[in-house]
Amino acid sequence: MRRFSSHLQDPWGSFVDVKVNLLSVLTKELPKHSGGSVWLSSVCDPYQQVESRYKLTRGAIQLLSKYPKFSISILTKNALILRDLDLLTPIRDRVDVGFTITTFNDEARQIFEPQSSPVMDRLEAASRFNEAGIQTWAFIAPMLPYVTEINLEDGLQQLAKAGVKKLMSDRYNARGAVINQTLKAYRSWNPTLNSEQIKQLLWRGEAYYNQLDAKISYLWRKMAPEMTYERDLDWYLHKKRAIKWASTEHLQ
Repeated sequence: MRRFSSHLQDPWGSFVDVKVNLLSVLTKELPKHSGGSVWLSSVCDPYQQVESRYKLTRGAIQLLSKYPKFSISILTKNALILRDLDLLTPIRDRVDVGFTITTFNDEARQIFEPQSSPVMDRLEAASRFNEAGIQTWAFIAPMLPYVTEINLEDGLQQLAKAGVKKLMSDRYNARGAVINQTLKAYRSWNPTLNSEQIKQLLWRGEAYYNQLDAKISYLWRKMAPEMTYERDLDWYLHKKRAIKWASTEHLQ
């Protein structure tokens, strides 16, 4: 994202560009469309700390709630979403809420994702949304070598207990200079780790990620056999195939 803004020299995570005109644009655009699914948000967390001040996500939900043909899917690392439980409950039939979890260990969480809510707060938030009748899901991402595995079995058990209906996972995206910040976090977390080995796993750890993915899949099926599990890549490829198929049907 730094390539498409004025922050090419700024460390990732050190800046936030607030789209202050979001609500005025959304007000004009919504009546032009017959409906659809709105994702909050695919790149940045819709409940960063600045949301407490600007309330853009809350405003967007208020606007979307007036249009019954729009569904809302929310993905966040922050328990601030509980602030908007009052808006989401009345439209629960067209809302789902996902919680991203990189690690179930809070000490590691403070190093690798210091601006996120504590893991237990996210689990509590998921439980409260389920109690309100709103479907929840969890996104184990990015999967980080030696970090995501900590307390993994216990954490998945707590997700199942909280009522999470679907689990997804995705690997770390090692493209760009962001990997240097991740390696710096690894050194802070455990100075005895081999940085070069970690780098190779992040870049080319196909076997490692497949093994971790299989472990998550196995544990989730054991703990929540009636729930679903899929990798983010599987979802993307499925959507891509569906779009291609639809396009072919149209041509016929």
